[in-house]
Formats: sequence, structure tokens, C-alpha cells
Amino acid sequence: MSLPESLQATFVPESGAVAFWGRADPAGLGLPPGAATTLATALPSGDGVADADVPATAVPLGEALGVLAAFPSPDRWPGWQRPGDSVLAWSVAAKLALEQVCAGMLVPVHDGSRLRWRLARSRDGRWNALAESFPPAGHALRRDGGIWSAPDLLAAFADSVADLCARGGDGPESELDPDALAEWASPLLDSGTPMGGRLCLRLGVPDRDGQAWPLTFHLQVADAPEVSVPAERAWAAGSATLQLPGGALADPQDSLVRGLAHAAEVFPPVDAALSQRSPTGMDLDTDQAAALLADGVPALRRAGIAVEVPDVGVRRVRARLRADGDTFRWEAALGDSALEPGELDEIIALGRPLARWRGEWIRADARELRRVRDLLGRTGELTGPEALAVVLEGHRSTGELGEVEVSAEGRLRELVDRLAPGSAQPRLDGIDATLRHYQERGVAWLQLMADLGLGAVLADDMGLGKTLQTIALLAGRGGDRPHLVVCPTSVVGNWQRELARFAPDLPVHGYHGPGRRPVFEPGSVVVTSYALLRLDADRLAGTEWDVVVLDEAQQIKNQAGLTARSAARLRARARVALTGTPVENRLSELWSIMNFANPALLGPFARFKERFAIPIERWRDPEATARLRAVVAPFLLRRLKDEVATDLPEKVESVVSCALTGEQARLYRRTVERALDSGLGDGIARRGRVLKLLTELKQICNHPAQFLREPGPLPERSGKLARATEMLAEVVAAGDRALVFTQYRVMGELLARHLAEELGLGRVPFLHGGVDAAGRRRLVDEFQTSDRAAPLLVVSLKAGGTGLNLTRATHVLHYDRWWNPAVEDQATDRAHRIGQTRAVLVHKLVTHGTLEERITDLLERKRELADAVVGSGESWLTELDDDALRALVELADEEA
Repeated sequence: MSLPESLQATFVPESGAVAFWGRADPAGLGLPPGAATTLATALPSGDGVADADVPATAVPLGEALGVLAAFPSPDRWPGWQRPGDSVLAWSVAAKLALEQVCAGMLVPVHDGSRLRWRLARSRDGRWNALAESFPPAGHALRRDGGIWSAPDLLAAFADSVADLCARGGDGPESELDPDALAEWASPLLDSGTPMGGRLCLRLGVPDRDGQAWPLTFHLQVADAPEVSVPAERAWAAGSATLQLPGGALADPQDSLVRGLAHAAEVFPPVDAALSQRSPTGMDLDTDQAAALLADGVPALRRAGIAVEVPDVGVRRVRARLRADGDTFRWEAALGDSALEPGELDEIIALGRPLARWRGEWIRADARELRRVRDLLGRTGELTGPEALAVVLEGHRSTGELGEVEVSAEGRLRELVDRLAPGSAQPRLDGIDATLRHYQERGVAWLQLMADLGLGAVLADDMGLGKTLQTIALLAGRGGDRPHLVVCPTSVVGNWQRELARFAPDLPVHGYHGPGRRPVFEPGSVVVTSYALLRLDADRLAGTEWDVVVLDEAQQIKNQAGLTARSAARLRARARVALTGTPVENRLSELWSIMNFANPALLGPFARFKERFAIPIERWRDPEATARLRAVVAPFLLRRLKDEVATDLPEKVESVVSCALTGEQARLYRRTVERALDSGLGDGIARRGRVLKLLTELKQICNHPAQFLREPGPLPERSGKLARATEMLAEVVAAGDRALVFTQYRVMGELLARHLAEELGLGRVPFLHGGVDAAGRRRLVDEFQTSDRAAPLLVVSLKAGGTGLNLTRATHVLHYDRWWNPAVEDQATDRAHRIGQTRAVLVHKLVTHGTLEERITDLLERKRELADAVVGSGESWLTELDDDALRALVELADEEA
């Protein structure tokens, strides 16, 4: 482990100073003398990181701001000694903070002892963008057993800048004086570069013989790439800020110098322009232009340099697969037209990567085209789903030529065209309901998929009426075969009631319970559970179904599990998967659900993993993402509430921090020390011990009585229970209703008893997996319709997280966290769904200083997971090493 060679910077919230460290001399920045200090950091060490205390120079914030905001002024940094990326990042942060301070974006807060000012950062997305790209050296300060995250440290910095400026440095803590503030901060902003420019290379139309291809240089505003100026104007401006309509370019000359130097590293022909004084462009020869079009454009764009290639009249000759039905053949194409073998020979004979042919410029790789010529006319076969998939994707991976374009003709082209979004009207025969417009579109889409014999994944947001749309599909089908609906046991009764309500003429048979009989009549709907799908797999797979529906299809997300394998055995004309979360955690879940709906569409799982899952999950590969979306999109319909149910009231979510009692803190600390000091082992045994530790700590955070398996007493022993009781007392006093979710049955029973006693409710019902279907129906009906029922309903997260309509509630309280946002959202949507007329307030209880708080922070940062972030439930935590696990679970010092 060693210090970085370049100078680094880190903001230290405790001292309100900016610490400069590394092997380089801070004096090179023109910094005022600072105090010597030791910085508690985490530095790279081997394959990981390790704690390190490094020497640093601490400069007060007010003095450091002037230096950071002035970057990259040459007179400030003699010799242009380039500092580390963290210094540059804090320079951007300083300019952003000062810019917003001058705009008056400050909010007063009172911390209990005095008035402070903070910055209203949420109004500007640039803070988020900066945090996402922030170098580790800029925020690797140790904090509570971990390190500061970039968003948290930037927030602390911005608030410190706001408070410093608003109080006038060392001035009195008085009201904000905007004029004085602007007078203090504006000189710093004016002396620096608020926002830099980005180089843009623009290729022009060549002369007649193609010996000169003009490449001109331009400068774009970094935050507004549509605003740009030619290099001539940028050179003329020098270091003065260019004010443009829609943006501003500060120090354009420096941006050009840096951009062109970087471009020359990526695309060497640009280096020739750097010998000119104030270059504005250059001419490429034919070979250079070919190299730019072939490899230069993607390489430059990856390097952050914009490249524009307007219509310069160049078309590429390429290999193409033409698919018709289940067969495909090789051909060569120019634009949309196939080339005859003789034409291909003419192009090969030109021997140039960029050449004139029949009056137009074409681009071709002669070696590639010779391989194409050898393949012309050859044919191959694909299964129906494979052929459809490669046409939708538009590419196929081949051994001969890598990724090859695919087009379709004949009946396959007709099928693809029919899959395009249309305005077909739904058949609503036999439905006793008024459907919303988006629901009618959903029914028409389901009917089209079924008519074509294709599977469908209806992935509408929770509460948008997937059940009703599916019932409309079933009611409009013929009657020569039965239909099958497979759903969680907890909603079998709900499906039977909804079918009877919305399709009264459709015969419905429940296939569940110990006395079940196989009444599989043509034209009827059979409703069963996933448990019986596994138990009676042979009987269900031996029946020819018309439509098979999997409700809450995430139940088959484990592609290797028995449930998924049993579902794949079902035989039907059409298959429908219903889920609000087609991807909870990993793309393998999407493969499993889509493999049920359309077997073989995404190919074998191993190929899917190599082609899509790994590139997307690990590298966020945009090309792989686009290809997968193209294949899946025709078979997956997903609408969000804010897109289609605009009349649905607001959902307001908040995390409520709860303190531990002394008893909880002692139990928590003792449990962590016992587990970590005795060793967790490795392999499967380790995973079991880690999950046991996590479960014990969550139970302690809930209530010592749950952890110790005691019936009580309950009051004054749990900070979380006390806070929940206070909040729910306010709900009851206001005449509102609330759902209280917990993942533990024992905790649910304790909650129900305690809330009934403390709030004088007589009885608080608890809906869990042990309640039979009739009991579930009674509890739900009472909560929804009876004014005499208790205003609180405790619900087991697994038993009540799906398939229920509980819109009478306007509050949802998650007593303990499932650590999977998708699962929590499903539970919340029991109340926030169609039929809800009031705003829904969602409260998530988290104990301060514990693993609950740290994992909540992690999940909130990763909530945008649409494809792959963490594993389901808690299993992903078992993969942490001992140091990471200790940092996660140890109690914060202030709680000790």
C-alpha cells in the first residue's frame, strides 16, 4: 500500500476543512499554509482496500474554496502540474455549490443549538451526476466502520459551503444577506471555469475524388450538447466565458486544447492538426476516413468525445441473414438491397476500404467480403421461436463473421409486423365490468398474442388490474378446452371471487384442498396453487389447456427450481404470465418467466447468460440491453401507475429512524461479538451462520421479546415498538386506517396484542399464512367495509404481500424490512392501487446505528435496479467477507 503520486483532496466534515494529501506538494496549488493532520482513509491494498492513516494538510474551507473554484487558472497552478482526479472533482463541487449559493438556493435549519444554512441540492441533478462519477480518493474517509459515500460527503460539503457563505465566513449568525453573499462568492466563480466544454468532431462530405474528407472541430456545452460553437469562435474567445443561447462555455481555449490532445490519443490522425496554431479542422485522406468510420467513431465516443457523421453519402457493404419461416440464407447487402455475386466480386476487386462504386461511396472490408462470398446462398434452419427471436433482435452471432444483421421476409415478416403496436379493439364478450382505456389496450394485446399462439407477460404495475384484463381474455375464448390459473395459495379464493364477479357466465372450479377433484371441463376455468402445480404436476401436465395463466409469476423466477420446471411442462395454446416485477433482482428471473411464456425464444439459459445477463448485469452494456429489449418487448407489456393511472393519488414514502433501548444495544453487541469472534467458517456452513446472525440482529431490533422467545413484557423494551405505537396512535386518533407489515409471525402476534392493549382497540387482527381462505376473506372484507372493524391490520409480508385489495388503508407501516425493494413495493401496493382515493403514506422503520440503517442506505442508492443489483431476500449478504460483514453489522459507536 502506498500513497498516490498525484495530489488528492478530501473534505473532512468534522473539522470543516479540505484535506490535501498524496505524495505531491500541496504548495504547487498555491494553497495558503494549512495545519498538518492525519487523515483516516481507506486505500487500495492488493485485491481490496485497507484502513490507512495518511499525513495531510488541512486548509480551512473558506480558503480552500478560492483555490478549488479558480481551477484551472495557470497563474494559480504554476507549471500546470496536474493534480489528482479527486482535486478536479472537488473543484466541480465547489463551483456548483457557489453557483447555487449565489442563486439563493439555501434553506435554514435549526440543529437544536443554533441556526444553520444548507443547500437545496435536490433542485439540480448535477449533484447526482457528480456523485456517480466521484473518484474514490475524494470520499474514502472512514466513518462508522465503513467509509463516507460520495453523495453523503458531497451533501455535507455543500451544506458547509452554504452555511459559511450565508454567515459571511466568521461573521455573526444573522439573517441571509443576498447582496453581500453574491459579492463574496461571485469573484471566485468568475475566476474559474463553472462548466467546461466538450470537443465534437464533425465529418463532412468529401470532394469528388475522395482525397479530402473534411473533419471540423467544435466545442459543445457539457450540460447542453445541443449548444455548440465552431473552433474558430472558441479560439477567439481565449479564456473568456462564451455566453450562448441555452448555455455558456467557460475557458473554451483550454477545453479545446485538452479535447484535441485526448482525441489524438484515441484517433492518431488528429495529432497532425495539433502542430497548427489554433486548429479548426483538418482533411482526412480516404484511408483515414475509412478508419474513422470503422473503428474511430465508437472509440472516440467511449472516450467522451462527441463525433457527428452527417449524411456523407457512404453506405456499408455487409453480410446479412435473410430469414423466412424456419430457414435462413446468407446474402450480401448494400443498404436495404441484396447484392448479386457478380456485384460483390466487383466491390472486392476495388481493394479499398472506402471507394467509389457505380457513382456512390461505399465502405467495405475486402477480407470480410471474401468470406461472405463463400457463404452466399447457403441455408440453415432455426426453430420457430429462434427464428422469431433473431429477427426481433436484428442480429445473430455466427462463427464465421461474428454478429450479423438479420432481416425477415414471407410469413415471418408478416408475423413480426403483426406484433408491432396497433390499435386493435378488444373483444369484451362475457365481461361484466367497465374497463379503463389502458385496460382495453391490454386485453386487445393479450387476445392478439393468444390468437397468434404466442405467450405473453403482462407486467403492469401493482394495482392496475392485471386480473381483470386476464379474465377478459379467458371470457372471450372458445370452449373446446379448459383454462388453468395458477396462483399463490393466499389468492386462490380471490381469483374465484373475481371470476364470478366479472365473468358470471364462465364456469369456475377450484382445484385445491385435500378433497380436490379434477373437474377440468371444456370452457371452464380451473384455479389452483403453485403448491399443487408441483404436487400434481403429472395430472396438470397431462391435460390439454387452452390458456394457462401464472399469477405472481415471480414464483417461477428460479429457472432451476421445481416450480419453474413444473410450469414448463404444462401444455396450452397460449400462456400468460402476470407479474408486477418481471425482474426483481437478476435477469435470470426474466429468462425463467419468458421461457414459460415462449419456450426457446431466449435460447438455452447458458447462451442467454453469456449473451445478455453477464454483459448487462456486470458492464451495463447498452448494445446488449438494446438487443434484449428488442426481443422481449413484443411479448412483455408493462405500464406504470404514473403513466396510465394518472388519477391515482400520491404515494409518500419515508424512512423512520428509531433508537435502540439499552437492553437492545446490549443484546445486539453481544450477539455480534459472539458470532464474529467464534468465526463464521466457509462454504454452506458460513452462509447458514451469517443468515442466522442477520436474523437474530433483526429480531433484536424488532423487540428483545422476539429474540428471547418471551411472551413479554413488551412496553419500554424496544425503541421501534415505541415509535410504531406512537405513529399508529396518531393514525387511529385521526380516524384513518393502517396496514402493519412484518416478515415474522411471532412479531406479528406480539404487535397485534400490544397495539390492541395500548390503543384500546379490543382486538387487532393478524393476517398470516396460517389463516385459512375463509378467514382471509373475512379479515379483508371487515377491514375494507366495516366501520366497526379495527382500524389496524397486521399482515405477514409473505402471506399478504400480493393479491389483496386493502384500499381502505391510507397508511402502510413496514415494521421490519425485507431488504428487497420490489417485495416491499408489492406489499405497499395492497393499499396504493386502483380504488384508492387518498394519498398513501408509507413508513419504513429502521433502527439507528445498526445493520438495518446501513442496508437501507445501500438499497436506496441501488433502487434503480431494473436488472441486477443484490440477490433476493438476505442471501446476497452471505457473500460478504468477514471485514465487510463486521462493518455492516457492528453497532455504531454512539449506540454502544
